[in-house]
Formats: sequence, structure tokens, C-alpha cells
Amino acid sequence: MLKKLAYFLLPFNILIDTLLLFSEQLSWLPFLRAGLLLALLLFVFFKHGQHVQNYSAMLLFVGYCLLQLFFVTDFDTSFNITLKVCLPIACFALGYCLFNTVGELRKLSVSIIWVYLILIANFVLSQVFNLGQSVYSEDSNFRVGNLDDAWNIFTYSVLLAPMILFFAGETALRRYSTYVGAGLNALLVVISIKRIAILGLITGTAIRWGYGSPIKRILKSLVLLSAAVALAFPFFRETIEKRIEARSDRFESGAIEREGRFLESEYVWEGALSFDEPIRSLFGLEGFNSVGNYADGRFGDRQLHVDYNLIVNTIGLVGLMLYFAMFIQFGRRMIRLQAKTTLTPQVSLFLRSVFWMLLLNQFITSFAGQMYHVSYRLIVFVMLGAILGTFKNSSHARANRLQWK
Repeated sequence: MLKKLAYFLLPFNILIDTLLLFSEQLSWLPFLRAGLLLALLLFVFFKHGQHVQNYSAMLLFVGYCLLQLFFVTDFDTSFNITLKVCLPIACFALGYCLFNTVGELRKLSVSIIWVYLILIANFVLSQVFNLGQSVYSEDSNFRVGNLDDAWNIFTYSVLLAPMILFFAGETALRRYSTYVGAGLNALLVVISIKRIAILGLITGTAIRWGYGSPIKRILKSLVLLSAAVALAFPFFRETIEKRIEARSDRFESGAIEREGRFLESEYVWEGALSFDEPIRSLFGLEGFNSVGNYADGRFGDRQLHVDYNLIVNTIGLVGLMLYFAMFIQFGRRMIRLQAKTTLTPQVSLFLRSVFWMLLLNQFITSFAGQMYHVSYRLIVFVMLGAILGTFKNSSHARANRLQWK
């Protein structure tokens, strides 16, 4: 039963994100989400405990973050943020253990179509009923309900469109649903004028293309994208112009040096590397609670906006090393397994391109400070786990065949 529910894990979490706009009336929703994720994780760890050595660095990082909670100055705040950070990361194990065949990847891919539907419905309803805030410019009336600070959900769901088409695009309905859903959500990212979200679309696509996509496929994608932009631009021209005008100061010379995330970095790294307080530099001891805990409170109630700054400031340089060690282990295991897989060359190449796109692109996204956003991180870690688990499963099958020869 739990495994069947897991196939809808990604759209379910994004649906909760949209409904949290009504958090006063639906205050129980975060507890439902946390309870479901914890139940799935317990199910996996008890039933598939033999696999823990394959993601030991992830478990070490999560364990280190939980251990921090014994030393924090504001337990409630740190506990809340630590859960938001650690639960999606731990869900790597769900992907690794539950979706580790091509057939299961196909089912997981289909669920992204539901993500597109939820995101588009959320946008339409937000426009019609004025739900949420119109960020940057009230004149543009561009609203996305509770997702105005969650644009990476749009970015990473669009980046997975090729995976849907590769594994689940055998029917016309799924194929055209993917084209329309990904196209409309990509357009929303562009209209958002969120630089990291737009950059993530560009760099993620470039990484996947650079990993071996045929020139013909790249040219076809560029033609389709250009045509879609040309057709849609007249309908959204006024909205885009108003939003660019509202953000014009962000594109001026020297704008980056004036931004909070640039200024915060100086204070955070100077404090950490000075070792004036060695324990704080090494371990942080604030469990992801950055408000008032950096730059001697100069930034007031503003939380740190760059993930690397957040990690160093609140769980220390040791925490940062453990965070990177987790991704290094993922990458090293992929390099080892890709030589042993029984997957066809076409499937192997495609899955590797998606794997490295997700693994590398999230480092770029982290400059926007999004590691405590549950749904986008779930997309990244569940998919990374599912792809790596598929390679592990196929290499294990090959080893069994060789043993019987």
C-alpha cells in the first residue's frame, strides 16, 4: 500500500504546497506531509536496510543535522527547519529502494505530468481569485498562490520533461500533455523573472545536452522552444515588460555587490574562516536557524539566502564537508556502476545525463537559498536515488548472471 502511495509522492507534496496558502484553516497539512514521509522512510529502512551502505554519506549528514538539535538555542525553529532540510534528502533512500527498475522509473515519470497539471491549475486559480501576492509589480497581476517563492519546483519539473517523453511518451495523450505542461510551466518561469530559476533551466538543459544528446535532437528542441516563445510572447508581453521594469535595479551595473546575498556572504565566511570562535566555525550549533545569528544581527529578521552560507553559519564547516561528501558518494557510485550495468546503451546514456544534470544543477540552484523547500528538493533526491538504484539493480543482475556461467 505504502509503495503504491509513493508513486504519487511528488505531485502530493506539490499539492500540499499550493494548499498551504490556507495554512490557518489547514494547519494540519504540514503534519500530514511529515507523517507520510516518515512512514515511507521507516518502511524503506526496515524492509531494505541492507542498502544503507550505498548512501551512508547521506545518512551521516542527516544524523549530524539531527544531533545538532541537542545544542541549539531555539529548538522549535531549528527542529522545524531541520526537518524541512533533512526529510527530502533522506528520501533519496525512497528513490533508491522503491523505483529501481526501468518500469518503476516509467511510473514515477508519469507522476510529473500530474505536477504540471497542479502547477497550471494553481496559476489559473490564483489569477482568477487573486490568490497570493503579485511579486515585484501589482500592475502585472502575476500570482501563483503560495508558490511565489518556490520557482524551482517549476524549473525542475520542466527539466524532467525529456525523462517523461523517454520513458512514458508511448501514448499520444502523455506525449502532448508533457509538451503542453512543460511548455506552459517553462513560460511561467520566464515571466517570473527569477534569475536563479531561469538560469537553472538553461544550465540544467545544457548539462543534459552536453552529456551526449544528438545534434538533431538539440536542434529540434531549440526550434520547438523558439516557436513556443514566439507564439506566447504577444499574450504575455505587457506582463513581462512590467515585471522587468519593476526589477530593473537588479540588472544595473554593480547590482550584485549591493544584494543581500552578496553582503551576507562576506560576513558569514569571514566569521567562519577567522576561527575567532572555533566551535562555532566548525559546528555552527544553530541547526539551520540563521535569523539573527550572523553579522551580529545587522540583517535583522532576514534569513540567509544562500544555501552554502546557511550551512556554514548554522552547522559549521564540518556540516559543509559532510554535505559535499554526500554528493561525492552519489557521483562516485554512478561512475562505478555505469560500467557494470545491463541497461541498453541508449537507456544508460540518457539516465546518466539526467543524473548528472540533477546532481550538478542543484549546486547552482543553491545560490538562491532553497534547501528548506521540501517539494523541489524531493524531486531532486527521489530522482537521483531512483536512477542510481536502477543502475545498482541492473549491475547486480549482471553479477548474478556471471556467477552462474
